[in-house]
Amino acid sequence: MGDAADAEFLELAVLVVDIAREIQLRAAMSTPVVPLTQTQGQVMRYVHDHPGCSATDIADGSGLQRANVSAALRDLRGRGYITSRRDEDDGRAIRIDATPLADETIAKLRRSWAELVSDAWNADAADDHTPNLDHLTADLARIREGLRAHRATKAFRIPSPAPLGGGTDSTHHLVIAEGPSTDGD
Repeated sequence: MGDAADAEFLELAVLVVDIAREIQLRAAMSTPVVPLTQTQGQVMRYVHDHPGCSATDIADGSGLQRANVSAALRDLRGRGYITSRRDEDDGRAIRIDATPLADETIAKLRRSWAELVSDAWNADAADDHTPNLDHLTADLARIREGLRAHRATKAFRIPSPAPLGGGTDSTHHLVIAEGPSTDGD
């Protein structure tokens, strides 16, 4: 890809991340719901959009580590947002569903997101942006599906961190500076 195209996609990526962050910040301030961590939010959205999914489905579909999904599920179950049930065909499998409380909470959040985006979109009331919005929504959906398809091929791997040797703090991956040698070298 050429430098101009790279710059355009870089700008698009930065805009999408910035917009998502603004929506999250403003919705958290204006929507009276119990705040969730980013992981809990991802898990909750996946369960809401895929009723009867398994924990493995959630991990695969959201790109989260299985252990993080399990921890989020425990927290969400404790808050009354999800229920678990045995699979009707395979009694060993557990199926996860959103509760009515979760559905109501997600609906409030999504209405808040829509209102925030609508207000920002319509800030310049002199122009009718509706045709552009249709194209933008379709283009963003295509990008999202392309990213999800790439991840689903298992070609998407998060590299493991390099092993840490002596003189490092494994918690924060910081190299601890060693003082000057005192052995006369």
